[in-house]
Amino acid sequence: MKKSVSIVLSISMLLTVWVVDAAYCQAGEKQPIRAIYIPLADHYPGIVAYEKYRDAMVKADYSIERMKSWPLLRAYFQSGEVDVAFIGSPLAMDMFGETPNFRFIGLMHRDGNALAINGLLDADIELPRKRAERKPDRKVADALARARTQRGRPVECAVPALLSTHTVVLYKYLKDYGRSLAIGFGSDKDVLAVEVAPAKSPAFIKKQNNRGIPAAFEQSLPWADVVETGKFGKIAWYSKDVLAWPNGHVECIVIATDDAIQNKSEALKEVVHYLHQAGRDIEEARRSWGGAILDISSMIRRHIPEHNEEAIVQSLRTDLNVINYRHLNVDPAGLRQIMDLAVEGGILKKGIDIEAFTDRRFSTVITDAEIKETDTGSRGYGDGLTVVTAENFQMQVAALEKVAADPIIVAAVKQHNNRRVSLTEIKEIDRQWRSGGQKTLIDDLQNNRTGLLLKEMIRGNPAVYTEAFACDNQGAVVGEYPRTSDYWQGDEEKFTESFKGGSGVVFTGPMEFDKSTMSFSIQVSLPIRDGARTIGVLVVGIRDIN
Repeated sequence: MKKSVSIVLSISMLLTVWVVDAAYCQAGEKQPIRAIYIPLADHYPGIVAYEKYRDAMVKADYSIERMKSWPLLRAYFQSGEVDVAFIGSPLAMDMFGETPNFRFIGLMHRDGNALAINGLLDADIELPRKRAERKPDRKVADALARARTQRGRPVECAVPALLSTHTVVLYKYLKDYGRSLAIGFGSDKDVLAVEVAPAKSPAFIKKQNNRGIPAAFEQSLPWADVVETGKFGKIAWYSKDVLAWPNGHVECIVIATDDAIQNKSEALKEVVHYLHQAGRDIEEARRSWGGAILDISSMIRRHIPEHNEEAIVQSLRTDLNVINYRHLNVDPAGLRQIMDLAVEGGILKKGIDIEAFTDRRFSTVITDAEIKETDTGSRGYGDGLTVVTAENFQMQVAALEKVAADPIIVAAVKQHNNRRVSLTEIKEIDRQWRSGGQKTLIDDLQNNRTGLLLKEMIRGNPAVYTEAFACDNQGAVVGEYPRTSDYWQGDEEKFTESFKGGSGVVFTGPMEFDKSTMSFSIQVSLPIRDGARTIGVLVVGIRDIN
């Protein structure tokens, strides 16, 4: 009898949902779907969906509201005044364990957070200049432990919430190297996780730096990038390298109230559809770069003006690939990975029933579909390009392609290739060069026809160019101005990515400080061609004109 009653009630509930949804559709009215978010790169699809698709929605009246902190977001969602929240997964699991009146219906992104350290810690570690080379090895963990020993108290590391994936990642990293983490309080550990709202985290470690106190934060992007672009700290590593998982680890998720799922299911499905489409749009913009990524940046900055354009660009670089907006359907196994580590580290008091928490009915095919790579004949992305400089930069690339095709440079590279100098000999010259020798060769390379042509270009445009050099098919310098730090470029990305085994593409490197020119510049590498065949590479430094 009880089973029959249960079946009748279930059918009745389904009919109620259908009738409510159908009534709205027939009346042509949109159902309100109110979503709340925190100003993080994690939640960019929510903003892009609002900016691009809210007017295209026929069933949902989609709105977004920004929250100042995770505790405020939690309280507001639990008040029942909103339908959807974009939220950190451990916080959501803790809420579900307390009151299971909502469900996990999708992801906002994968990966997407980083550890940033202030200048005092960086001085002890000396992180690599290139972000791609910064990995979660034991150097930072040991530096944190040394600072704890010297000061007699744990180093404070800000996290957006104690119940966050960021805390889980920090725990996992320290555990891997035998170091310990205290959650919120405690003096007997190496590191103390303290709650600091994401927007305030850069100021937190900057203030500690000014007071002579080592400090760090583990936060979502692009706040770590704000620290680096602001030049008062460094990104030490990215979470994707700490917490490996297929397609990227679970981070922020989409949760919806049971009431919205039951009474606004079609409107909610439409919103999720466009969240996934927005994620795809961001991914496609990352790959085509240029104006597309700047359009995405403009949408975001209308809602989060504190995210400067340079930091947004840094966060979305595909060469680092530290956050992604693909595969956004529910991932129960990925969520379990976070939960198990959170329970092990004392971040969550207990686990939850992941299957009961998960609702798979809102999955789409959009998020898992292949994204076509844009074939632009160019690879690599300028680091920190703004709207102003992006257009100028593209104009410079077009002009430099003509320089790479100059008959003087093409003839010099062909002649050098025909000499067939062995790589062993090239490397020996390089060793002497870097040790201060090979002065005669250096003078020759600056005063041969290629060197003089490049010198004229740079001296005629000192506000634009910092350096230029041409390489043969092995990466040996054929002509240059001024002197390069190395004679052999064959093992560097600027050569290998542009030469491409003779297939040749334009490659743009990140903005970096170059010791040979003592300035910040973007290096662009262009193939030198003999007909259709690439025979060498021209590398030109374009000055930071941000």
